[in-house]
Amino acid sequence: MLTLPELEAHFTPRLGLFMARDGAARPGGVCSNKKLCFVSTDKRYLASLLLELSKRADCYVVKYSITPHYGMHLGRAFMISDDIVGTLWAHYKAGENVYCTVQDDDFTERFRPV
Repeated sequence: MLTLPELEAHFTPRLGLFMARDGAARPGGVCSNKKLCFVSTDKRYLASLLLELSKRADCYVVKYSITPHYGMHLGRAFMISDDIVGTLWAHYKAGENVYCTVQDDDFTERFRPV
C-alpha cells in the first residue's frame, strides 16, 4: 500500500486546485461528457483509486482536489465512453470509503454561469 506522498508523486498539480494524471487513453483519445465524480474524506484512498483508474486503457484523465471542502476531497474520472462511466458507477456506487455519482455535462452545461 502506497503512502499519500508516494501516490501524489504520480500526479501533477493543475490550475492550483487539482492533482491530475492523464489516463492511458488520453493520447489521441476523446472522453465522454459524463464523468465519474467521487467524494471521500480519505485522500489517500481516493488518490489510490484514481491512480488505478488512470491505468485503464479506457481512461482519459483523473483528478482530485488538493484542498478538502468541509473535510471531503472531490475526485473525477473521465472515461472514453458513456457505457464505461455507467459500468464503473454501478461498481463504485456502493463502495466503502468513497461516494460515487455521475455528472452529465450535456445536461449541466446550460445551468452554469457564463
